[in-house]
Amino acid sequence: MTISDEVYSLTHSQKTLTTALAAFPTSSPGHLAKTLYAEHHQKPVASGGYLETFMSVLQRGNANETQRIPPGEPTQADLDRAAECGEFGSRPSDLFLKIYCDVLATLDTNPWAGVVSPPLLGSRGVVNLSIISVIPDIIQHHYDCIVRAESEVFLATNFWQASKSASKICDALLELSRRAMKRGKKVVVKMMYDRATLKMLTESHVIVDDAEMARIDFELVNFHQPVFGTFHCKFMIVDRKMALVNSNNIQDRPNMEMMIHLEGPIVDSLYDTALISWFRPMHTPLPLLDTRYRPPEGGYKFGMNNEYATTWNLDGSKGAELFKTLQQEAGGIHDGGVDKEGKENPSSSGSLDAGVPFISGTYQTITEHLNAGNQPDTHASIPYEPPVSSTDDYTPHILHTRHGECPMVLVNRAPNGMPGNPDSGLHNPQDAAWLAGLVYAQRKVFIQSPTLNAAPVVEGILNAVRRGVECVLYIDVGFNDGGEALPGQGGTNEEVSKTMFAQLTGEEKEKLKLYWYTGKDQIKPVNASAQKRNCHVKLMIIDDSVGIVGNGNQDTQSWYHSQEVNVMVDNPTVCQEWLDGIRRNQNTHLHELQKDGIYRDEDGNPLTDSTGVGSGFRGVVKGIQGSIARVRGKGGF
Repeated sequence: MTISDEVYSLTHSQKTLTTALAAFPTSSPGHLAKTLYAEHHQKPVASGGYLETFMSVLQRGNANETQRIPPGEPTQADLDRAAECGEFGSRPSDLFLKIYCDVLATLDTNPWAGVVSPPLLGSRGVVNLSIISVIPDIIQHHYDCIVRAESEVFLATNFWQASKSASKICDALLELSRRAMKRGKKVVVKMMYDRATLKMLTESHVIVDDAEMARIDFELVNFHQPVFGTFHCKFMIVDRKMALVNSNNIQDRPNMEMMIHLEGPIVDSLYDTALISWFRPMHTPLPLLDTRYRPPEGGYKFGMNNEYATTWNLDGSKGAELFKTLQQEAGGIHDGGVDKEGKENPSSSGSLDAGVPFISGTYQTITEHLNAGNQPDTHASIPYEPPVSSTDDYTPHILHTRHGECPMVLVNRAPNGMPGNPDSGLHNPQDAAWLAGLVYAQRKVFIQSPTLNAAPVVEGILNAVRRGVECVLYIDVGFNDGGEALPGQGGTNEEVSKTMFAQLTGEEKEKLKLYWYTGKDQIKPVNASAQKRNCHVKLMIIDDSVGIVGNGNQDTQSWYHSQEVNVMVDNPTVCQEWLDGIRRNQNTHLHELQKDGIYRDEDGNPLTDSTGVGSGFRGVVKGIQGSIARVRGKGGF
């Protein structure tokens, strides 16, 4: 595989969409993108509606777009050349560069395949904080970041649904407005979400009537690329100083989710993605368009020293000790630490019995914490036993070990609204990175996803297993069975698990380890259809050293159609901390399927709460019902 001169030139260009928009801030980012890289084949994120989509179905596609990633493992010369195609700061690992070679190949036919200006594709940064927890914990961190904004906020989500989560974000904007009024300076807030409407007959980006607050200049865009090009992105950027990339939407769900807090030049890459996704002219331009990322004075701050950290980020016995210390130093308690009568809440002061764990800045049971995701009637099926070591504490917030900037790459995909699942739909950085991870892994691939049915990933896993690579899959039984049962979607998780094992020999099956997600307070998996203990984490880790985290599921919709944002990180320590966090906060590792693809408990009994949804007419009916629920914000996505 050779990195072409065209791609090498693109990644070394001085032109980016961000700099172009800074020069002409009232222009349309989407139209500006069409003027960049004119010497290359170009196809920026489209803004056409249903009519454009149906017309494109009738047109003959570009033959080059159907070419798959060139076969063959990159040579050392290829790796050296790839290392020059990004602002990495230091040379990435060979594994990272091999994957990056395949990512770069997607730019040969379309410079905008990654929904980011090519010079910003490869970058660097740090992961200060990760949260592997229920939605309220992640929304709390959104709140803590929003209220600290001084100039601008860009928030992207797939669903915005009336919920506690949405109310919390609104509270953050109200508090931000109050603080902005005190400073005498407005803050510009842009928000994107996806709900298809009839207005999208001719235009996929629709301006929504705003609700301007006193000191906030607020603008909202509803984006959907008809018919199937869902805007599935979930990320936020504050003041070009930090970015959040997360798996959850702004809604209440009984889900385990994942969020990462990023700082470093990678923030500028995400900023560029935000601009091309917005596409339309901004009625009030973002004030920091011409201000590149600047590292914090004194270097990157980790743990409670980070300016966006609050005591809500503290968990476990060590977190409780630090909370008490901070409380004594501050002479008070964090928000929410008083009861209705204004007295100090003992759960915040640390005066409860030692048998109750300290989670998210307060003493509460694990079940109480998991039930905060909007399912208060769910009960634990196993008793809580305090861990012997603090390393086994239930700690949803991962305060990462201090580290320097590490290589990162944005591995996104643009929306594809056309029906069907053509090979051209795979020619994007996200899919290329996932496939390359499976191809170049030497020892182990770990994947956690709510769904697993896209043909390329299933094939990629089976091929990796046949090469002797251990593939560990954490999947959520029953997640979105209705939607996945529709023709062309790949089937339900239970169907796929059986099919995968059936294609392997006895020896090969030992390398495939498939588990159903299990909540920390549960004795066995609970079918996602029960809406009690679900998992929506999207993570791949290759050889314990390169991680890909973000918005994309391992299902047909995410592989072929939805717009996604993901970050590839080259840092073994961070990857290990993610794996440790998943082990501490779930019981999934205790519930492996047997080698026929069926889960049985210790007494040999299969699960009895299956939805029973599968292929055939009944599956289609259930699938249609599931799709309707999804549009209403009640299904999984």
